[in-house]
Amino acid sequence: MIDGKIYVAGGRPPRGADFAAYDPQTDTWEVLPDLPTARNHLAAAAIGGKVYVAGGRFGAGVGSEMTGALEVYDPVERTWSARTPLPAVRAGVNGIGAQGCLYVFGGEGNDAHPLGIFPQHDRYDPWTDTWHALESLPVPVHGVTGSAVLDGWIHLPGGGTSRGGNSGSTVHQVYRVTETCGV
Repeated sequence: MIDGKIYVAGGRPPRGADFAAYDPQTDTWEVLPDLPTARNHLAAAAIGGKVYVAGGRFGAGVGSEMTGALEVYDPVERTWSARTPLPAVRAGVNGIGAQGCLYVFGGEGNDAHPLGIFPQHDRYDPWTDTWHALESLPVPVHGVTGSAVLDGWIHLPGGGTSRGGNSGSTVHQVYRVTETCGV
């Protein structure tokens, strides 16, 4: 959330460039400038009053071409800007902001993994425009639709453990946030 508004980005074709904000106080939607890179199965998070959108895929299916694009929306200027892309191109990623950093977990489309899942866990520093590889997820997952920060821990519940949408899990992974970005 930024200034009480919930931002929604991307979607399956042909809606992949859609970007909008919902204001729960007025129960209204505002259509905003399109995502520069239309996609779905992306990671998004609000950090420092801006919306960060990373990764995703272009098509509707599991085998669709993926992107590592990282784009940032400034709601004051109503503009998008490109930043340093994800270190590994992937879709079905989860993203969350914590301590001024963007954390991106997992994803699918990894041909080097027997189940097609990425174990990667990366931290992005918006102030230096750099990515840092962190310890791999104990259980590689994709499609985690919600995550939360509680008492300094990022909670990553569930997620798929093999390529596609039929592999849900009950795994609950946590990561201790010890880094602060922008300081």
